[in-house]
Amino acid sequence: MYSEILILAMLRQGPQHGYEIKKDIDRALGGIVTLNNKTLYLALKHFEEIGAVTRQVIPQEGKPNRHLYELTERGIELLQASLRDFPASQASNDAEFFTRVAFFDYLEVPEREAILTSRQSYLEGCLSYLQTMQHLADTQDCANTSGVSMSHAQRVLAFHTRRIHDEYAWIASWLEEMQASR
Repeated sequence: MYSEILILAMLRQGPQHGYEIKKDIDRALGGIVTLNNKTLYLALKHFEEIGAVTRQVIPQEGKPNRHLYELTERGIELLQASLRDFPASQASNDAEFFTRVAFFDYLEVPEREAILTSRQSYLEGCLSYLQTMQHLADTQDCANTSGVSMSHAQRVLAFHTRRIHDEYAWIASWLEEMQASR
């Protein structure tokens, strides 16, 4: 679903060729999410079939024709609906989450808050799980009589925990800003 959002959001900025869409996606999300050509052109074909985009063929001398895609009103509606649709089952998917965040300008504040809150709930579950894993690692390390240290595994666990804490704090501060601006 995030791939569809990416394509439609790029076209919301104006008509583009497929190659331009791909490059703009890389710029918008800093490489966090990529899109291969097959996915891109199959989606564009589908969008054209359902009336979400139009395609203009531009002949080129001595080269294959270029195709210029433009978003329609139907495409804008589809983009809006796709951005808002963020069920809890997708909150664990980084690509789904960060794609929506990248295009928060197209959503109202309550819709943004709902997405952030859903991701925050997922992160709370992650932190709970990581605390359990840390407790098990600490217990195993204490019970380990072979002299083999569990420090490398614990470092990975600690790093992952810090990363989740940082994202959680980032979301919490953003939610506070949104609530304070009301």
